Amino acid sequence: MHVVFLHFIAATIACLLVFVAGNRIAGTQQFSAPFGVVFIGVACAALAHFLSPWATPAIVLLYALSVLGEAIRDRRDLRGRER
Repeated sequence: MHVVFLHFIAATIACLLVFVAGNRIAGTQQFSAPFGVVFIGVACAALAHFLSPWATPAIVLLYALSVLGEAIRDRRDLRGRER
């Protein structure tokens, strides 16, 4: 049971840091609370318990790639509007 809690906390904190870093890269001034990171934490905890502990870093990596791609696209769109 401790493993499930550990994966939930680790995934939630990691995804929160990825979310904040992605918003900094995108240049966002304001944003709402990211409740999606809690759902990712629950998914990571469940998959770590039933599938493999390696599911947590894999899911966090996929989330980071998604956020990074979105941040780069938002940054490019913001530069396009300034011109």
